[in-house]
Amino acid sequence: MDTEVVDWLTINFLPHEAELRRMLRRVCTGPAEIDDVVQETCYRILSMASLDHVRDPKPFVFRAAKNIVLDRIKRDAVVQIETIAHLEDLDIADTAPSPERVVFARSELKWVIGLVANLPDRCKSVFRARRIHGLSQQETAETLGLSDGVVEHEMMKGMRLMSEMIAMHGVNQETGDTKFIARKRAGKKSNVQD
Repeated sequence: MDTEVVDWLTINFLPHEAELRRMLRRVCTGPAEIDDVVQETCYRILSMASLDHVRDPKPFVFRAAKNIVLDRIKRDAVVQIETIAHLEDLDIADTAPSPERVVFARSELKWVIGLVANLPDRCKSVFRARRIHGLSQQETAETLGLSDGVVEHEMMKGMRLMSEMIAMHGVNQETGDTKFIARKRAGKKSNVQD
């Protein structure tokens, strides 16, 4: 038996066992059947080679128990109506994002990367270091060989330019227009040199 799976079971199954038993009371015929379902759930989890694919343990455990109850229902010749009626109680919402949300998030990320790509070079480097790589202002200054003031100025400039691009192109459109920045910057006088 793999110790990682035993540890996983201890950490992720045992805290939910009481709630699982409470829900199983609605679909099982008695305490002995509840014990059997809980034991079989533990056995199925323990017999798995790896649990790396499990993102949210509670829905996984409840789904495993529900599958065992469904298998028992299929084997039994006579099934109580209450068992079927309460079977949905074992459904726990999966917190993983839906496929639509994943596609939307990827599209949104691609759009933001397009905005960042349109920033001037030094501004782009500062923005990436601060917002993408998570460096502090001081770390960014040291890494890029700039002063703290320049890093702060470039971040403010980057945020301003990105806001202008969003205002110009809208939130739902991808940007590929680098002429926009050059045109806006050429018409604006600044007291700080870029």
